[in-house]
Amino acid sequence: MKILAIRVGRTGDIVMITAALKLILDKWADAELHVLTSPDGKRVLKNFDDRLTKVIIYNRKGVKGLIEKARVKKETNKIAYDEIFCFELNPGFLKILSEQRTKISQITQAKTVTNYAQRCLRVVSDKSESQDRWLYLPVKEEGKSLARQQLLEQEISESNYVVGFHPSFSALRKLSFRNRSTRNQKGWPAEHFANLAIMISDYAAQNNKKISIIMDLVPEDRGLGEKIVRLSNKKVKLFIPPLNFERYKAILQRMDLLVSPDTGPMHIAAAVGTNLVALFAGHDPRDCGPYVPDSQFRILRAEDTEHSEMGLGAITPESVFQACKTFLP
Repeated sequence: MKILAIRVGRTGDIVMITAALKLILDKWADAELHVLTSPDGKRVLKNFDDRLTKVIIYNRKGVKGLIEKARVKKETNKIAYDEIFCFELNPGFLKILSEQRTKISQITQAKTVTNYAQRCLRVVSDKSESQDRWLYLPVKEEGKSLARQQLLEQEISESNYVVGFHPSFSALRKLSFRNRSTRNQKGWPAEHFANLAIMISDYAAQNNKKISIIMDLVPEDRGLGEKIVRLSNKKVKLFIPPLNFERYKAILQRMDLLVSPDTGPMHIAAAVGTNLVALFAGHDPRDCGPYVPDSQFRILRAEDTEHSEMGLGAITPESVFQACKTFLP
């Protein structure tokens, strides 16, 4: 039996379907799973499960969109699938699969605000079978070993409580004016991160706790990371390691707490079991927030402040610190 699942998007979009993918694999225990996805999806789902045996890449970016669409249509229709689950609202995917004779189960617009991950679960099965199923990503021992080595080099031992900051987002380095609203919704100011680091460090000193604060960033975000380190009086340790997704998942899992805007790393951290303080502006966390047990996260929204027009900047370091204290030792 062969099953096809479809989701083309960025890292966070792909992580959000992992609960549904696990349900597919559990419900059809002898099935082989194929996924039609983006280059980001291929990276996220690598090593997801041994029964995910084929990844079909659909890169919709660029001028060759029509050629790419034709290639994907040809490749997907080489196989007669027994079940197809489309986690995309775009009806164009039904045209790509027009030669398939099996029924295609497709996600629809929700009548009420419902988390996207939950909507995907309901495409696969009924409400009772999808209960208590959460985002999930496996973390391999290879990645854990690299993460341990990375922390030990900075004298962060297994006994340290680790707080992670993720200050960046995918549109940060784009200069287009169209990204101004995204910056407003995704960018918590560097000064706020620095002040939060000082508060956490003071808390650790006052309570005799071993708390390390780290940022694990890509090279392009070095400048932002160094600014936060400087403003925090070096209370934050900055890592710019070689790119390795298994290591990155492991470092997020090693964090006892991650403070992050609504980004892909927020969803990855949720999927590997890390506690979260997540910052939102302009988007409803009931729709796109972390889909894990409520005990695992706290959410702060700009809309709940007196200056919501400022976006994430309206959320104060003091309020984030109070949310962090829910998880701090």
